[in-house]
Amino acid sequence: MWIEERQTKKGLRYRYNERYTDSKGRTKKISITLNSNSRIAQNTASRLLYEKIAQAQEQEKEDKEITFARVATEWQEHAALSVKPMTAVNHKLHVKKALAILPDGAKLADLTAVDIEKAMYELYYNGSLTYGYCHAVLQTIKRIYKYAKRRRLISDIADILEVELNRKPYTASELVKKKEKFLDHDELRECLRQLHQLHKPIALMMEFISRTGLRCGELLALRVQDYDKENRRIHINGTIIQHTSVNSNVVRGTPKNIYSVRYVALDSRSISILDSFILENKKRALWFKGYDNKGYIFTTNRGNPYNLQYIGHYLRRVQIEGKHVTTHIFRHTHISILAELGIPLKAIMQRVGHNDPKTTLSIYTHVTENMQSDVIKKLEKCTL
Repeated sequence: MWIEERQTKKGLRYRYNERYTDSKGRTKKISITLNSNSRIAQNTASRLLYEKIAQAQEQEKEDKEITFARVATEWQEHAALSVKPMTAVNHKLHVKKALAILPDGAKLADLTAVDIEKAMYELYYNGSLTYGYCHAVLQTIKRIYKYAKRRRLISDIADILEVELNRKPYTASELVKKKEKFLDHDELRECLRQLHQLHKPIALMMEFISRTGLRCGELLALRVQDYDKENRRIHINGTIIQHTSVNSNVVRGTPKNIYSVRYVALDSRSISILDSFILENKKRALWFKGYDNKGYIFTTNRGNPYNLQYIGHYLRRVQIEGKHVTTHIFRHTHISILAELGIPLKAIMQRVGHNDPKTTLSIYTHVTENMQSDVIKKLEKCTL
């Protein structure tokens, strides 16, 4: 043990230091500070230092035995404090999947990069899950190990952070699906026709998305106060992030990112759709006692925004050859319409709230390719 004398604002203080060797052979230092360097103080310091060393060694034994599952649960609870509710839900799902594919009861320190790589390869290459989902699971595992390192439960995680998941080559059907993620004019017309027969309000909502490019959550979060009829625009400043049943409490959260907060100009048809919903809601408020006016525009008979699963139920009943009809296909359709009109890419990104041009370009490029093909067809018919 050695003593260091330090002058502080409160007078002299004495730091008592001792070294010990951990289970991995590393030399570590441990210290305590007392107000005296008398013999009694030195004896007290010696006792306290060895107690701290014993505690550190005991904690080291516990840390060595700690399981991946326990650390994963700790990380999930810790991360939930600083993320959006839906992100926390996704974290929970990813942790659950990680625990399912890794050895049951595996200790954190015993899992190797090879173990994780094998588990991820089995999940992705031999399963039917998407690359995006599997990649998210892998990223969650890496975040758990980073958390463990910050907690000093493990020292070297370099090999685990280097584990990568390479995307499988696209199949012919996947390539077609990747390109066909929007509706052309005829398909959109037929889709809306079928929806009108199934559920008119949902048909109008999907038409509104195809004219504005909103995400469905943004559409459902629209309130009367967000509608500026005089200036023919809406203010996108929220999204519905949790809505599990028609009668459940609605949770309105912030948009996906800062780029999602925006004003969207409206054409006459979009204004007509908004006005029709607002008028219908006023009628419900007058004549239906169960209607609770929360200020939302696209609501059911009880005043809650429409349920996402409920909308999806009707969209799955729509049959458009070669197309998987979801709420997002109408958003992509809006991008394709703007591309066909020759609207600049940056203006489209601002309108739909994109910050990464890759998503917009995947639709924009395909549409412009079709337009080029159409130009050639017209030129072939042109005679001089």
